[in-house]
Amino acid sequence: MAVLTGTDGQLLYGTTAFAKCRDWSITVNKDALEDTCLSDTDRTYVEGLRGTTGSATLLYDPSNRTANKFLNSILETEGATEEITFKMNRKGYPDGGGTFRCTGFLTSVSPSVSVGDVQAVSVSFQVNGKPEGGF
Repeated sequence: MAVLTGTDGQLLYGTTAFAKCRDWSITVNKDALEDTCLSDTDRTYVEGLRGTTGSATLLYDPSNRTANKFLNSILETEGATEEITFKMNRKGYPDGGGTFRCTGFLTSVSPSVSVGDVQAVSVSFQVNGKPEGGF
């Protein structure tokens, strides 16, 4: 049986791995557009636009420049869209792992204070365009 686990998950910002993912989630939605005609008895629908959002809890070293650039990108007013790659560990799968790539930007950053070198931060993001990879 294949088991999905975030134990070895990583986040890449551009091409640089800077954080471990404690957990992450991706939500892909597709609009249902009604195309019912006036004389129809039952409603009918067609597929509409797709939208993707996500969130993650990251563990990172606050002295890492890439981590700081990524987290501070929410403060930018233009050009903050970058490629984000999540790598998940899929135990039991033949390839041993998988990826989910998207281009997007942060919509929220919630850091927490802790003792020690590693910091945890919760982030949410909006995907711009089509997500790549698979579940």
